[in-house]
Amino acid sequence: MRRPCSQRRAVGEAHGAGARRRALGLVAAVLAASCSRGGGGEQEAVPAGAAGRAPASSGAGAGQGQRRAPAAVKELEVRKLAPGAAVTIDGRLDEPAWQAAARTGPFVNVGTGREDPSLPTQGEARLLWDDGFLYVGFDVGDATITGGFPQDARDPHLWERDTVEVMIDPDGDGDNKDYYEIQISPQNLVFDSQFDDYNAPRGGPSGPFGHQEWSAGLTSAVALRGTIDDDSDQDRGYVVEAKIPWSAFAKARSAPPSPGDAWRMNFYAMQNNGGAAWSPILGEGNFHRARRFGRVRFVGAGGEAGGAGASARDAGPAPATAPPGAPSAAGERRGAAAPSASAGPKPGYRADPPDR
Repeated sequence: MRRPCSQRRAVGEAHGAGARRRALGLVAAVLAASCSRGGGGEQEAVPAGAAGRAPASSGAGAGQGQRRAPAAVKELEVRKLAPGAAVTIDGRLDEPAWQAAARTGPFVNVGTGREDPSLPTQGEARLLWDDGFLYVGFDVGDATITGGFPQDARDPHLWERDTVEVMIDPDGDGDNKDYYEIQISPQNLVFDSQFDDYNAPRGGPSGPFGHQEWSAGLTSAVALRGTIDDDSDQDRGYVVEAKIPWSAFAKARSAPPSPGDAWRMNFYAMQNNGGAAWSPILGEGNFHRARRFGRVRFVGAGGEAGGAGASARDAGPAPATAPPGAPSAAGERRGAAAPSASAGPKPGYRADPPDR
């Protein structure tokens, strides 16, 4: 039946309105898809100076970060000390073992993952191991070496001034469960703690931070290239050398590790709660974010169970070590270190609130 003209016009208008709504919906969908593929967020627009010790933020930015494949973390193969080789903890990385040690290469901006000469601290770390200890050496570039803590301070807040930092997750799974934090300052003071989960436990703005009763029982020494707490001269930095007994890592599945085992670690050269890192955090949290720690694989003295060489992926040239005769602040740390075992045949700167 043929409808009157007025009815035909109403039907036509209804069809036209529906078509316009469908067209607008299609345009909106296309725009939304485009934004989701190329939209910004805290994971994609990290400021050049962002270092970050504040807890990870949540919300839209975090959701966008979850949609992208995570950036690769650094990896390092660390050789076991050769039979008969020895390391003396004196703040000088001059033994043949240190010359052949695995090196991280220059630390990078934790927000961008690139070397950043504008940062006030620069650094590199070296690693060795044997059946008794993990050996860590830091070479730090710093034009104003700062200490300022009482020399007998226990677990002082070293991150507020100058320090190096080691984060260790023995399981190697990056889940932030049962990890360790160790800091050593130019005064050869130590802050060490053990955490059950990401930044937890945590006792408020002033701490305690983690289980501060835990002690690494390490032995450390520092050599200075300059004068601590004296800005009248031009400092060049400092060297930290330490050996950490495997017996300290009670939460580890296996300590000492076996050749082929991989632990998660990160290394930082810090000043005023910020600094440079081996493996960058890239805005995924703060310096405690274990999934951003690099992978350290332990291999035998001949490179077995991990390849023939102690080299870091993406590693660059190493900074110079402390010259012989540099002033030394060497000393034994608290706690009894296990006796050294002979090697077997098996080697941004801070832009957000601190989390302290």
